Amino acid sequence: VGGTGGQGGGGPGGYTGGGSLLNRTAGTANTGGGGGGGGAFWGGSGAGTGGNGGTGVVLIWYTGAQRGTGGTVTSVNGGTLHTFTSSGTYTP
Repeated sequence: VGGTGGQGGGGPGGYTGGGSLLNRTAGTANTGGGGGGGGAFWGGSGAGTGGNGGTGVVLIWYTGAQRGTGGTVTSVNGGTLHTFTSSGTYTP
């Protein structure tokens, strides 16, 4: 049986057997973690494919009021935070 995923979004490890291939899951979104590895095929040739790594997050923080646009903007501790969880552009 495949092992569980590691911290930071790692997917579970691969398990194959009984004549079938098993592909593994991707890492959790917005964690930057790796995907699960594909398991070796027992009793034949080939292997399951590994999962994709999890996407990352970009944070831009500066003191004072908002001076730029892009991402999700929030006020935090006397500053401005821009959070990107997908592709985007920060414009000062």
